[in-house]
Amino acid sequence: MQNCKTKREVIKMVLDGQKPPYVPWSFKFTQEPKEQLQKYYGVEDLDVVLGNHVLQLGSDIGFFEYLGNDLYQDVFKVVWDRSIDKDIGDVKSIVLPEPTLERYTFPDPLDPRFFANIESEITAKPDMFPYRTESQYP
Repeated sequence: MQNCKTKREVIKMVLDGQKPPYVPWSFKFTQEPKEQLQKYYGVEDLDVVLGNHVLQLGSDIGFFEYLGNDLYQDVFKVVWDRSIDKDIGDVKSIVLPEPTLERYTFPDPLDPRFFANIESEITAKPDMFPYRTESQYP
């Protein structure tokens, strides 16, 4: 077993099928427990205090436009009601009333929001393994 110096190297060992010196971790939380931990630790960014190994780039659940009255619209134009579930919400309106994509316009995959934090986050946390979740992006 090689001597690992960074969390990134530990994740790389796992991905390469090697036995790491310990099990790496990466914690993410829903809105309320995240806010409680931020308050407890006095920080906005929990990655460092939790010792996370994976640097998740982009948004955890996507990008939303606030419409008012606890309603949010995602990049695919789906409207979500967050009056009860504050993190994800319930679908309020459908985008495709018929099973066709004929008149549907997909979001721009090159929208700068999808890439805004990549360089700065990797620079700020070089010991973490960067990971971009494909489901977050169009």
